Amino acid sequence: MLYETLALPRQRLYVSWARQGAEGEERRACFAVHKLGALFPRALRLEEGGLDGRFRLSAPRPALEQAGHCPAAARVLSELPEYAGRVERVEQAARLERGSLTRPAVDALYGRRVPMSASRMDKYKSCHFSYFMQYGLRAQPRRPAGFQAPEYGTFIHFVLEHVLRQAGEEGGAARLEPERLRALTDGAVERYVQEELGGLEQETPRFRYLFRRLLKSVHLVVDNVVQELACSDFAPVSFELGFGSRGDLPPVELTVDGVTVSITGFVDRVDGWEHDGRLYLRVVDYKTGRKSFDLTDVWNGLGLQMLLYLFTLEREGKALYGREIVPAGVLYLPARDAVVAGSRAMTEEERRKKVDAQLRRRGLLLDEAEVLSAMEHPSEGGIRFLPLRVNRSGAVTGEALVTAERLGRLQKHVERILNEIGGELAAGNIAADPFWRGPDHNACQWCEYAAACHFEEGRGGDRRRYLPKVKGEAFWSAVEQMGEGGE
Repeated sequence: MLYETLALPRQRLYVSWARQGAEGEERRACFAVHKLGALFPRALRLEEGGLDGRFRLSAPRPALEQAGHCPAAARVLSELPEYAGRVERVEQAARLERGSLTRPAVDALYGRRVPMSASRMDKYKSCHFSYFMQYGLRAQPRRPAGFQAPEYGTFIHFVLEHVLRQAGEEGGAARLEPERLRALTDGAVERYVQEELGGLEQETPRFRYLFRRLLKSVHLVVDNVVQELACSDFAPVSFELGFGSRGDLPPVELTVDGVTVSITGFVDRVDGWEHDGRLYLRVVDYKTGRKSFDLTDVWNGLGLQMLLYLFTLEREGKALYGREIVPAGVLYLPARDAVVAGSRAMTEEERRKKVDAQLRRRGLLLDEAEVLSAMEHPSEGGIRFLPLRVNRSGAVTGEALVTAERLGRLQKHVERILNEIGGELAAGNIAADPFWRGPDHNACQWCEYAAACHFEEGRGGDRRRYLPKVKGEAFWSAVEQMGEGGE
């Protein structure tokens, strides 16, 4: 077919390819281009052109797409009766700007009480226009039918919750024998299949095959989580802890300029350790993807979910647990199997170290020796699960360590971000201002509303918000300076 197509032209043959894909990634020419270059080294002429090249102007419809950037195309098309009205609408649209919502429009779209979750907060701080499309206009993007990634997340959350609940009833993770742990895991999997899927009999052979492949990964995740809890004095005290009118704790609310932001949600797991009459709590969030705790995100108002819930537990948790609450930290837990590269000569110890490096938790931990020792009892091999290390002198170090004073400063920073969100909502901000940390890490990369956005840097307020990295002491210094400025 390729040969026949290339042999059809009588006068000229044009072979073209895109230099970039829809997301800006590099595209390369196919093998046929290189083959033609070898066959006809003198006859071929390579030209580079943009989307406004002449070939786009050879027919009315593609030319219409360029009319906003090419006055000549607009002038010619306006003389064609069937396209004159369209050109006028293109020119009218080119003069429009996003602007901002009026206060009546804010009240009509969002209401005086705006429901907010952690994912909605991330969406709002990622790009105001994307949030407006999803939660203001409630626009629904087209999605192909099929097995969705979140289903694995739901599955692993279900299994971990039921296994750890049962382990707690049987005396804790440290007392579970491997055979008993496997039986509990298999029982949780079967329960999920029956309660959530209604059995596998009606599923396709492909679905059943994919589901069976997941079972190995699930067992490895459960083993890793139980091994961590077996060497810790912290134990689960709550699963799927809810914040909101129907949850265990009240929602987080604040009012700015007449708009009340009401934040609700769930915590995957809360671990506690009782010491000297006080209950130390850490918030644990299961992550099936590659997302990790990032101070740059926190500084810019992204990924605040666990911190927000931790500080709410500090204020409201005494009524639930009957003890004075001390925030001990937040942890992202990789709830996935680790795939490591290595040779066949790799020892089991080397393999486990590589696996542990991939599955190491990320987050912030209270820098108190007794608390850290209770979280994970140090072994001869050092600290295996927490994002910490033991130096030669025996001291525990790591960027995850944070003092109680700094946690207090961080709480004020989170409150400042919430006030920003409330103020921007009240002001009707719908700007297309996606966060940008590079071509492979930005709000536009996977945005479902790109077709409606038509982002254009510098036009009508469209702009990328570049987020420089803020790490370690630079982050804490900025948080402290912001706190002093607020005071």
